[in-house]
Amino acid sequence: MKRVPAAGRLKQRAVVCLAVLLLGFRGASAQLGPEPEKLNLFQMIARSDLVTLVRIRSGSLKYAIVEVQESLKGTAGLPSLRIAFRDFNFSRRPGEDLIVFPDGQQEILFLVPYGRQVRRKKARLKNKDLFTLFHERDGRMTLPAEGPEIILGAIRRLAEVTARDPVSQIDALKSFLAGDNPFLTEASLQEIERLHAGDPAIFARLLLLLNSRSVVLRADSLRVIAQVFSAGRLEDEVLDEARATLAAVLEKARNDQDEAVRVQAVAAVAAWPNRPEVEQELKAIAGTDEAQAVRYEAERALFERR
Repeated sequence: MKRVPAAGRLKQRAVVCLAVLLLGFRGASAQLGPEPEKLNLFQMIARSDLVTLVRIRSGSLKYAIVEVQESLKGTAGLPSLRIAFRDFNFSRRPGEDLIVFPDGQQEILFLVPYGRQVRRKKARLKNKDLFTLFHERDGRMTLPAEGPEIILGAIRRLAEVTARDPVSQIDALKSFLAGDNPFLTEASLQEIERLHAGDPAIFARLLLLLNSRSVVLRADSLRVIAQVFSAGRLEDEVLDEARATLAAVLEKARNDQDEAVRVQAVAAVAAWPNRPEVEQELKAIAGTDEAQAVRYEAERALFERR
């Protein structure tokens, strides 16, 4: 048998080690899979089987044991539930913290039955109290010590809307824009944007939200306005209100203190159906705004026009 030189053996070992590492990385990547889609609060409620307000009795066992304080959507049917969550810790991505359930903590859980594929009736009955977090680690919300009723109120209202037909759902979401619950307003804006359900009839409500102290509400409102602008020609009966909305959007594009809001405002200006009317404004912003991201958004809009 031909003897392999020492240098050759070292080289072979290095190749084998590299191959093992590559296979390990590939296997870990396949195990993690793509990152889950981010869902807004309305989607989380609509797609969960059960949404409950709970207090953690014990989070150190195989399953977290929680006491049901209120069923916000669905019916728990039992005073306590077991929550399977440890699988998510084994498959967590780099930088993600371990999921823990501190004893005594109050939380809102978005749940689905654990192992719903089990078909044996005996097994289903045995595990009727066993649930897991919907959408992995996003399926829990820790209540703040102060003002928890604002969040609970929003979830109760949204849970009621999920039981309606699609047209009634959109009407309700639009009506929530005029309310004073920021969680309810934010979820409604995000769902209206996702469904492209905005129309000129809600311009007045969106204008009020442009003056909100919340950066998120201002930016979300601008995204919905941009969708309405880009939908096509605005009818004569809504043109005056649309121009008033454009003027407010331009003010945000020039003067809002938050860079992210100005970026969204520039995008909304660029969506105005009569582009020659806003071209000079976009050029001015592209040349003067202190933030590179805002200038880039204006320059991009001008380039696409050319």
